[in-house]
Amino acid sequence: MLAGLSWVGARARWVLALGVLLATLLPALSAFLRPALPGLVVLVFCLAMSRLDLGMLARRACRPRRLALLGFWTVALMVLTPAALWAVLTAVGMPAPHVAALTYTFAAPPITSSSALCLMLALDAGFALELTVFASLLTPFIGPVVIKVLLGDAVPIDALDLALRVAAMIAGGTILALLVRKLAGAAAIERHAGTFDGIATVVLVLFVIPLFDGFWSLARADPAFALATFGLVLAANWGAQTLTATGIGRAAEPALAGAAGLMWGNRNVATYLAALPPDPLFTLYVGFYQIPMLFTPLVMGWLLRGRGRTVSNG
Repeated sequence: MLAGLSWVGARARWVLALGVLLATLLPALSAFLRPALPGLVVLVFCLAMSRLDLGMLARRACRPRRLALLGFWTVALMVLTPAALWAVLTAVGMPAPHVAALTYTFAAPPITSSSALCLMLALDAGFALELTVFASLLTPFIGPVVIKVLLGDAVPIDALDLALRVAAMIAGGTILALLVRKLAGAAAIERHAGTFDGIATVVLVLFVIPLFDGFWSLARADPAFALATFGLVLAANWGAQTLTATGIGRAAEPALAGAAGLMWGNRNVATYLAALPPDPLFTLYVGFYQIPMLFTPLVMGWLLRGRGRTVSNG
């Protein structure tokens, strides 16, 4: 079994890409797993955090200059970006459900696997790791406030309730990660890294499946809206990656710019889906969002190879 999990972990990018395609074909399983989505968010966060030396990261991040730098990146990531985007989209008259979905997206932290994806693509994984952890831990204090300020009464619950729900998932994942790390030991986790990769990949596939609950019925009900949503998702993900990496690349080294682009385009928006009351249109958006997100290693790997960059075969 351990060998099987290691095999899965070594082929994570292909397993994830196949998993998101299979998720669209399993409506009964999607509906069955939908109530477990908050727990799966906790588990995904736990598995990502259990691989990290949180004490070392905290000591490094608490240096004044480093803390200021991470604070700057987090504000740009989760405050300035959604505010600017909301202003532009509202001005051009984009439909309210799409404005809301994009606001939730860019008020979310990077996906927990950002550093792993950066390792696959030979980008600055250290920077991705620090910013992802820092932004994730601050999400309950920043994200709900930004969302409520921008969307107002369109948010179905108040900011404090949303913050508490998000905090419960992130705190639960962090506490579980600390327990796993204490019980298993850092050396054992490192020694069985391939097995942990396999477990994380399987859990990520399970996590994706409930995100497609009701996907096809929603898509069939309004194909034009569904197609527009899919186009919006591609722009939000791959478009944000490309624009951010290109813009930052003028002032920073390519590895850091690429890591920033990957984090800007790949956000943990499913955390808000799990925290909010069911919303069919937001569910459709988050389901679509998994496609470019889980295909990022393949697509970005191809683009980087086209530029002559060395990419890990991870």
